[in-house]
This record gives sequence, C-alpha cells and structure tokens, in this order.
Amino acid sequence: MARAGERVGRALGTGLRSARLGARRAGAVGMALSRQAAARAEQELASRGISTEELPELIAQRATGMSRRELAKRSRKARRQWERKAARSRKQLAKNAVAARKELAARIDPSLRRRRRRWPWALLVLTGMVVAVAVAFSRRPEELPVAGEDDFAQRNTKARHRAERADVPTQADSPVDAPERSR
Repeated sequence: MARAGERVGRALGTGLRSARLGARRAGAVGMALSRQAAARAEQELASRGISTEELPELIAQRATGMSRRELAKRSRKARRQWERKAARSRKQLAKNAVAARKELAARIDPSLRRRRRRWPWALLVLTGMVVAVAVAFSRRPEELPVAGEDDFAQRNTKARHRAERADVPTQADSPVDAPERSR
C-alpha cells in the first residue's frame, strides 16, 4: 500500500508528459498541413489567374453582386438606420412603461393616486403680484402737499427782477457798454 501512491503518481506524470508531447506533435502536423493547403490554394488561384489580394473582393461580388466598398457603405447606412429605430423604440418603450406603472398603481390602490400639488403655483402667482405692486408704487409720482390760502399771502424773500441784476444788460444798455461776463 505504501508504494501504491508512488505508482499512481508515476503513471499520472507519464500520462501528462505523453499528452503534452502528443499535443505538440498535433500542433506541428496541423501547421504543416495548413501551409500545404495554403500553397495548394494559391497554386489553384494562380492557375485561374486570381491573386490573393483580389480573392475577398471576388467572393463578396459573387455572393452579393456588390463590391466590398458598396457592402461596407450599405452596412454603415443600415447600422445608422437601425440605431435610429432602436432609439425611437427605446423612447416609446420608456413612455409605455411609465404609463403602465401608473395604471397598475391606480388599479392596485386607487387611494394612493398621486395628487398634483398646487401650492408652488400659488406661491409663484403671489410673488408675481407682490412684484407688480412694488413696481407700481415705485413709479407713482410723489404727492406734494396742497398749498393753503395763507401760504401765498406772506412772502419773506424779496422779489428778484432782471433789471436789478448787475450782470444782465438792460434794454437801455448797448452790447458794447455791457460789462464782460465770465464764461
């Protein structure tokens, strides 16, 4: 029994080694066969007058009737159209999901139906009215006190007439005789 583990370990090691060597041989044989197949395919294409660079173009043309450039252009266009359609579908799906959730919530418990709050609108309207009143009051002209009859009867200041001022010429004075005014 003591040697049984050793024998099993040796057998396992030998088996792993032979599996690794077999895999290496199979890889080498596969590579050699693929080289032979590629050389044979190139010879066959050369006998028909086709180069390896022309081959993908010819395959695409025979399969679809279009060149590779036309196929690429058409596939880009188709991809863009598909992306637009997918975006529209996603948007519509989101709208439908929201509507379905609301409808389901209303069916499950009609009392939980969400009511719209109107106080923000009322607050906005009230603020607007306050601003309008403030603007109206700020633009009103100042009211002057009404003069009574006795306000005109009494005068404490002497009247100023044009003729009494020295710097203003009278009609009798000529412009040459008038004193020069400072400018």
